[in-house]
Amino acid sequence: MTFLELQKISKTIGNKVILHEIDFKVGKGEIVAIIGPPGSGKTTLLKIISGLLAPTSGRIYLEGKDITNTPPHERGFSMVFEIPPVYPDRTGYENIAFPLRLKKLNEDEIRKRVLAVADLLGIRHILDRKPSTYSGGEYQRVALARALVTEPRLLLLDEPFRNLDAKIREAMVSWFKDLHKKIGVTIIYSTHDPLEGMTMGDKILVLLKGIQKQFGSASELLARPTDLDVDEFISIPALNILKGYIDECNESGVKLSFKNAMLKIPKKLLKCERGQEVFVAFRPHDVKIDTGESVGVFKGHIININYTGRNQLVSLETDDTIIRAVVGKDVKLKIGSTVSIIPSIENLRLYDANTKKLLE
Repeated sequence: MTFLELQKISKTIGNKVILHEIDFKVGKGEIVAIIGPPGSGKTTLLKIISGLLAPTSGRIYLEGKDITNTPPHERGFSMVFEIPPVYPDRTGYENIAFPLRLKKLNEDEIRKRVLAVADLLGIRHILDRKPSTYSGGEYQRVALARALVTEPRLLLLDEPFRNLDAKIREAMVSWFKDLHKKIGVTIIYSTHDPLEGMTMGDKILVLLKGIQKQFGSASELLARPTDLDVDEFISIPALNILKGYIDECNESGVKLSFKNAMLKIPKKLLKCERGQEVFVAFRPHDVKIDTGESVGVFKGHIININYTGRNQLVSLETDDTIIRAVVGKDVKLKIGSTVSIIPSIENLRLYDANTKKLLE
């Protein structure tokens, strides 16, 4: 049985549509990551699931039971906000124990649960300290401990690591994945960072401008984005997008024409027309640069080089279009030099220029 199911959840405030018919299922013990830029409706969706907000339309089911109108305190969920309300005048112990005191549990049970979750999260050493002495990671763990100590049926996390610096955030994501293996609680996790979301989630919901664009595994999103908007959002570094036209479309594949180039893709499309305008998309990791005499699909000159650890992110200009390529740090390149640009044919994706939908 599906653990949690959302059916056509919409939210309108005044004349503004915040969410439009969100529809997905969550299995017990899964992590579902909701990814989208700021303002896409992620927090609103989490608040609706938690019961803090009522949907304008749609239903929510928990293990087959309709909980759309069930009060938050009866759902058995916990939520950690982007800026968690850790009380500055209370010790770690008292912060974690607070929700248990509201439930009027006896002191022995409270102590047992607080110590158990502190050991699980590795924060017993800060239980007698106040938040002003915590590091960013410790602060987030205390907030998470307070959510877990109630033994929630569902844990909702709203950008929990957003305010941490990059290195700590990366460590916390890895730590959290290991933690989930131990506790097995069902989690819905929102983030503006697509890489973080695809690392965390068993399933990923792409939410753009309040619209559910795609729901699936990270591998499904990367291999077959439903449209160009999804492809652009999940691509890091930024996606390469070229405008072209279909010159031929038959059983043997598709021939594309650009301003000063032609490209043949051995891919049969179910529906295409000669002269159809398309966007051709490919990720920077799917581009090769040849500084020799090889005949590439495009010719371009290097306008920028950024070093990213083991690789270089190279920006090339061709026909007034910028193409980005990720190459090894040992490749000798020079700004201003002309090179051949060779995109990986098997990793090209075609989108209709009018609808932005993937052509298959």
